[in-house]
Amino acid sequence: MDHSLVGQRRSFDGQLCTIRYVGSVQGTAGDWLGVEWDDATRGKHAGEHKGVRYFTCKSKYPTAGSFVRPSRPSDPPRSFLEGLREKYASESEQEPSQQGNPNGPSSKKLIEISGKVVEEVGFDKIRKQLAELQELRIVLLDGLPIAGVLSSYDQPEDQVEQSVESIAATCPKITELDLSRSLLTSWRNVWQICSQLKKLRKLKVNGNRFHPLENGFLFEGVTELHLEETLLSWDEIVEVASRFPALKSLTASGNQLSTISRPLSGHITKLVLENNDFSSLSEIRNLAEYSTLEHLSLRGNNISTVNGDNDTIADFHFSTSLHSLDLSRNSIPSWAFLNKLSIMFPAVATLRISGNPLYDLSPLPPAVAAATSTMSASKPMTVDEGFMLTLSRFPPSLCVLNFSVISPQDRSNAEMYYLSLIGKELSATTAAEESPVLAAHPRYAELCDLYGEPTITRAVIGDAVGGRVIHPRSVAARLVKMAFRLHGKSGGSDAETQVKEIPTSLDSYQVKALASRLFGLEPYGFKLIWETDEFDPVEKTTMDDGAADWDEDSDGEMRVPDQASAFPDSTSRFVRREVELSESARDIGFLFQGETGEVKIRVEVPHS
Repeated sequence: MDHSLVGQRRSFDGQLCTIRYVGSVQGTAGDWLGVEWDDATRGKHAGEHKGVRYFTCKSKYPTAGSFVRPSRPSDPPRSFLEGLREKYASESEQEPSQQGNPNGPSSKKLIEISGKVVEEVGFDKIRKQLAELQELRIVLLDGLPIAGVLSSYDQPEDQVEQSVESIAATCPKITELDLSRSLLTSWRNVWQICSQLKKLRKLKVNGNRFHPLENGFLFEGVTELHLEETLLSWDEIVEVASRFPALKSLTASGNQLSTISRPLSGHITKLVLENNDFSSLSEIRNLAEYSTLEHLSLRGNNISTVNGDNDTIADFHFSTSLHSLDLSRNSIPSWAFLNKLSIMFPAVATLRISGNPLYDLSPLPPAVAAATSTMSASKPMTVDEGFMLTLSRFPPSLCVLNFSVISPQDRSNAEMYYLSLIGKELSATTAAEESPVLAAHPRYAELCDLYGEPTITRAVIGDAVGGRVIHPRSVAARLVKMAFRLHGKSGGSDAETQVKEIPTSLDSYQVKALASRLFGLEPYGFKLIWETDEFDPVEKTTMDDGAADWDEDSDGEMRVPDQASAFPDSTSRFVRREVELSESARDIGFLFQGETGEVKIRVEVPHS
């Protein structure tokens, strides 16, 4: 068997593979080709048979390898120009009718060669095809079994030199060329094609399997290079990129990369490293000082930490030239990661970070949510909540988040909402526990300067120095302070307020009876609306329509408030959460569990 076949590409019925082994297989007769399929799900193993390893696949997938017989017919290789004509040359046209003038342009012409009369067939068609190829600017030959300048697995230099100039004559205007998923294995073979295309700026060679880079050539003029799914190592990618002196954009997605072992050279401004195997931002730290990088995409990796096991600090920072970052569809688990992110990327103006498990959490820690809210502590975060809580952790330099342009109103609403949640978290802790809470919210002091400190009502009695936490079985814990506010009965703006401490054992019928005595109202001829300190995200279309679909429970019915109780700007994303105390025999303590401050109750009397 010819062992020089190892590393050669083959196409069997359109399925591409690379020969990794030539020889016998124990327990079988005859020789075999051990191949690694580009489609790693197509094989049956990773290069072994009955416990014996015969070759190693570049793919980490366990079923990338197979054994095939050398006699199995493969798809014949094509030259670059053969693939070009197959894809772009005009189909044969029906011969025109010979009716009319027999000497007219539509009739077949008789020509004489060496004294013999022959018929000219297809000359006009060939000229037309050549003219079409000469005007091509974008050429997509992905998936064709192109081997190089010549239509053979071997590309002898002398034969290549005789044929290469025809490329420049055939398609001189190409600016974008896609040679992805072909039979190419040599960078020199790629260069022999590209060197004839003087206007070429964008090159794609995705899905090919290349031999080590040869010496002696540069890809002049190419500014954008795509190396997706080539399974090249990072060191190999750096070497390849160094052969493109004008390179500005590099895409190296799907290459099983897990670390950036050394920095890039040149002046690349856009780097796309999607669908690789990075798990920590520290694994790309060698890019941090790359001074020309403007856009970095790490979409679809498995990033969950900043510094791996030592994730307490972010001890490296990216250049201020980097203003666009994509971290969507990773494994980011916590808001602490985002706090560090705003420090590591100080100049980021465009951020994409959707599709992370972070957004499956509740806006507040479960213990805090249970202590400060009547809503379920496990309530999933809405899209708007995730958007606002992300936005509020970044400085005003962030202008675009998940493709949404951030307006001044978006920012102020987000920061006010975030500040209110910090207030709730502080309210659920003692003064001694305040420091770690504030450490988890680095922008707290800055936001307090902008909007004022949130109201913090801790569950304590006594003076500020000798205060103590209320025991859950104490009398104080069984009372709730309710401030009833009655607007003018005739619809006027004047309002009357009565404050009472009420046992949590009362039900809503008894609370309504109390309110009727306080204001001299007809029993049950009014509504009691609890104005909470929480805000819910509401789309503008919902607010404009004045209707929303809310879930109901046995104790409170969620309702969309009047516009006056929302943020004053009608484009606000948040409205105050209000709960009606509908008639129920259940204790109000269930509704107000965890409320330690004054509960605001609006008494609504229908207008006659």
